[in-house]
Amino acid sequence: MGHRTTSSKSAGKARERKLDTATENVARQRRAPLYVQVVAALKSEIVSGVYPVGTSLPSEEILGERFSVSRHTVREALRRLREDGLIASRQGVATTVVRPVSGQSYVHEVGSINDLFSYVTEMQFRIDSVGIVTLDPELAQRIGVEAGRKWLRITGFRYLAESDSPACWMEVYIHEDYAGVARLLDHNKGPIFELIETLYGERLVEVEQVMRTSPMPAHVASALNAQAGETSIEVMRTFRISSGKITEISMTHHPAGSFSFSMKLRRTK
Repeated sequence: MGHRTTSSKSAGKARERKLDTATENVARQRRAPLYVQVVAALKSEIVSGVYPVGTSLPSEEILGERFSVSRHTVREALRRLREDGLIASRQGVATTVVRPVSGQSYVHEVGSINDLFSYVTEMQFRIDSVGIVTLDPELAQRIGVEAGRKWLRITGFRYLAESDSPACWMEVYIHEDYAGVARLLDHNKGPIFELIETLYGERLVEVEQVMRTSPMPAHVASALNAQAGETSIEVMRTFRISSGKITEISMTHHPAGSFSFSMKLRRTK
């Protein structure tokens, strides 16, 4: 299992990398058309809860003043948000944030590891690439493991049932001790971790899931009907066995307008 570096020097470098990334994202957004910048900003605020479902967006006039753009630009941005199913507008009524209802909407509802396996089985993973990579410091920090180690990397798109359009882009990292699963991927239709359990006799006991906003990767944006650099939802799952060892890490990127999250909480006795 990897260990995070805690020295002040490493922490300083990590902060510098984050600042560089943030600067690049801002620069990328500034190079985009004005309406795209407005769309990206409003999507981010809707996803993060600044404007919850059922609330109203500011008027076109206020949005124009806020972003220093024309009313035409504001209307184009709102049109794009309507197409993404994030808002609804009617003449004489304020623009309202709504729950996405697109046919391609991805609803994430998982309450247990068994639920997670079931949901994975219902989606098709079309693999684009498989290969061994050595984790550089930036990637290792991103996924929370030790740099310099070799991992099996698998990438591709996931598709909802009976759909020809991808729902999300996915990266999977498998610890090198379990890289032998690569030879079975062509015929596998279930969760990759089930292959690890079958081949190596390990038992999954914990899946840690983190959801956050991040820029949409440029190389997959068009396939997901999104703009490069616009807000996406990144879901990272870390799989651990009983010893605490990380055996698999997966990351998916979803267009913000087609993602919703559902979670049930029950009181324990």
